[in-house]
Amino acid sequence: MSASPRTYDSVRFHRGTRGFAAFLTALNGFVVLGATLFVVPTLPLQPLIATWAVILGTTLGIAHLVAVVGLVRGRRWAASLVGYVATAGIAMSVFGTLVSATGLSIFGADRGTSVGFFVWLIATYGIAARFAFKPFTFTPQAHRVMAPVAKPAPDARPATGARKRTFVTPVAAAA
Repeated sequence: MSASPRTYDSVRFHRGTRGFAAFLTALNGFVVLGATLFVVPTLPLQPLIATWAVILGTTLGIAHLVAVVGLVRGRRWAASLVGYVATAGIAMSVFGTLVSATGLSIFGADRGTSVGFFVWLIATYGIAARFAFKPFTFTPQAHRVMAPVAKPAPDARPATGARKRTFVTPVAAAA
């Protein structure tokens, strides 16, 4: 006896994959929120630039947490959101790596520590995106060939094609 093909759900059976992607995305989201809310205000930046950095970083951190919820619930849009968040995170991490490699102290840490931190972020973003995309197939479904439909019964109208006319008699208004 074989199982029905409807019992296999490719998204449901990748719970561990989605869970690992959700864990890494949450970890990166907490790092982004922590850096945004606690590190950025202490940097010697102009107030307008610091305000925008906090606003954008907080928005990106909240997007991480929304992606985590979507991954845990198995929503297809969550994989795309993780991809967008990972792209933004990798871009910012590459910029941070270059800035810290040139000698600018971002976190008050040594050059090697800052570079290692940003390389770690790049790696976790890449791994999270890979595991977020794995359970969802983004290839279009193959078109199913349907059996040909039989012709309908011949028309019951006479050969002239005249339709039956119905006359509506007006109802007299009650006065």
